Amino acid sequence: METLITINTVNYFGEISGENYNAKVIYNKNGKQYLAQIYIDFFNKRVYVPKKQAKECKVLVGLEQEININQFPQNN
Repeated sequence: METLITINTVNYFGEISGENYNAKVIYNKNGKQYLAQIYIDFFNKRVYVPKKQAKECKVLVGLEQEININQFPQNN
């Protein structure tokens, strides 16, 4: 059985000087809620997940693909 990631909220901040992210995402997987920092590139219509995350953030396998589908469905 495949476990799915569900995107709850994407909070876009705009460019933040000195940071490798410009948004945060709250998502669910297997009934648990997680937070991750992401970079939304509107010009190239892609979302990137930086390797370096804050202590409270967690990036699970499949998040980058799911957030790209959620933010830019016409590309997928």
